[in-house]
Amino acid sequence: MRKYHFLPVILFASMLTISGCKKETPINIILYDKPLTTIKSYIHGKWNLIYGKGGICGTCVFPCNNCTVEFTTDDRFISKSFVVTTDTTKITWIKDIGMYLQDDSTYLMTFYAYPYFRHAYVIDKIYYDTLIYHDNASDPMFYYCVKSK
Repeated sequence: MRKYHFLPVILFASMLTISGCKKETPINIILYDKPLTTIKSYIHGKWNLIYGKGGICGTCVFPCNNCTVEFTTDDRFISKSFVVTTDTTKITWIKDIGMYLQDDSTYLMTFYAYPYFRHAYVIDKIYYDTLIYHDNASDPMFYYCVKSK
């Protein structure tokens, strides 16, 4: 008669794996059609900007190493990248038409930054824990960020 000594080991290892893994439910939420307080509550904090995609070249991907964006409670936007560093820029939220949203109204995140021109972004959504926001333009650049740990 054959003895199965490996079966208890496999069962024990499976139980450890199942009990030790606490999976968090990914957040999937459209933000552009939400009230401003909801948008702010979801984006608050520091994010790692992973890449930008789009613009005039709709499929071009622009990776960003060591780039961060931060949304503070006092409506400040702090961005650090290899292109431009925007320190403590004051955000002005404007309810207006989102160009890329088929003329649906939304809250635009606007601020002035180097070289002293106005930026306007639509906070689009969080999809599987990735914050996606984009330029309020006809050929928008989409920015993909994950929450900083």
